[in-house]
Amino acid sequence: MPYSLSEIIVLFFTYSVIGWLWETFYCSLKDHHYAYRGFLFGPYCPVYGFAVTTILITTQPVQHNIFLLFIVGLIVASIFEYVASWFLEKFFHLKLWDYSHLKGNIQGRVAPQISFFWGIGVVLLVKFIQPVVQRVINWEESWTHGMLALIIVLVMGTDTVMTMISVKKFHTTTKQWDERAMAYRKKLEKRLKDAAPEERPTLKHHLHDWHHQFAHRLNQEGASKQLSWNHRRLLKSFPKMKVTDSKYFNDYKKGLKSK
Repeated sequence: MPYSLSEIIVLFFTYSVIGWLWETFYCSLKDHHYAYRGFLFGPYCPVYGFAVTTILITTQPVQHNIFLLFIVGLIVASIFEYVASWFLEKFFHLKLWDYSHLKGNIQGRVAPQISFFWGIGVVLLVKFIQPVVQRVINWEESWTHGMLALIIVLVMGTDTVMTMISVKKFHTTTKQWDERAMAYRKKLEKRLKDAAPEERPTLKHHLHDWHHQFAHRLNQEGASKQLSWNHRRLLKSFPKMKVTDSKYFNDYKKGLKSK
């Protein structure tokens, strides 16, 4: 093993923070507003930490060969992206990214174009970034003797539990709204069925635009007050987020005020 346990924990945390900074910067630039990225409360993205530490360990034998480093890095990073997407969907009923529009994608979780850039990123990481990070960690280890690693485990462990509770509440709320959305749509359909001929065009328009109207109704009721800061952040920072077991939420969520 090229790293001690405490080094692995600090590496994991360091690259989780670096990943969060990169995602926040890139997405804020792309979306033209500040996007507090990351699934957990804190300023870190564990998927980057897990991926990078695994890559650093698994690529150790090939780090002298840039081509092999690119290939192994591409494969490991893609596997992590796939597993992370699957985990979020199966355990939290959330889909935070979707590559279905890209050619060669696998269930929308990974795509060749994205994996290619992961491979390039791994080469840059190993050759240019990691040597600098490792020097800092070596200095830190000589001063804290593993205490920083223990603090990281406690902080991120607590954050993970709190996030799981928060997401569970978010899921419960979306399911409740989904039931109301279903009832609202059925009511419009019944009104259309029983309506006089002159009323049908207006009701058809209402039925066609039902998701915007329902979102407006929720906003008028102060729906955002039912959501915590973290729930509103998820809606705002992940505009493509889907709740996989809510049939209607994905239709009207764009109309919800997330501020």
